[in-house]
Amino acid sequence: MTVILGIDTATHGCSVALVDDHGRCLGARAAEMARGQSEALAPMMQAVLDEAGIDFSTVAAVAVTRGPGAFTGLRIGLAAARASALAAAIPCLGITTFDVLMRQAKPFVPNGAATLIAIETKREDVYVQVFDQNGQVLRDAAAMLPNAVPAWLGALDQVCLAGDAAPRLAAPMCMHVDAKLLAATTLPNAESVAALGFHVLGAPETALPDPIYLRAPDVTMPSA
Repeated sequence: MTVILGIDTATHGCSVALVDDHGRCLGARAAEMARGQSEALAPMMQAVLDEAGIDFSTVAAVAVTRGPGAFTGLRIGLAAARASALAAAIPCLGITTFDVLMRQAKPFVPNGAATLIAIETKREDVYVQVFDQNGQVLRDAAAMLPNAVPAWLGALDQVCLAGDAAPRLAAPMCMHVDAKLLAATTLPNAESVAALGFHVLGAPETALPDPIYLRAPDVTMPSA
């Protein structure tokens, strides 16, 4: 049995899950939190291993969300995943937050509809990417203001909205296209992260755990 440990701290949640190569979730922990992921993550990892009744030495890889998302949250998850994988001499696999949310949204998307994944930046703009019903990218990831999204979508006329910024886009979207809000798909979960890790386990060089930043963090440099 091959097992992957999934980790997500990319947005305002913290989750850990173990998934095997048959698609079974062997253990999971998740909590919504705006901060505190650094304190919660290690106990969650141990609790999931205990629930599954396995030792970390049997884990084949660690998969982690690599963004986009909250600057601090991304760094916490990536640091923990890299350190754990390095200590165990196993691959560390980076999975985009967009891909994770698209996997979670896919069962709820009607035939023929595209899916717009929208992630909060905690500023006026949002992170967005569009997929077709099969999960193929239709529009590359970008950061933009909500009112600019309908024009960016172009000729798409039926769109599902998912992600924690989706409610912010519902009003401007409904004025231009047939939009459906998938309210149940807001936060990425570690079970999906781990499941997607199996897709790249044979080629870890294609899924490096490097953070994705679609815009620079707001940092004020000290004056000389």
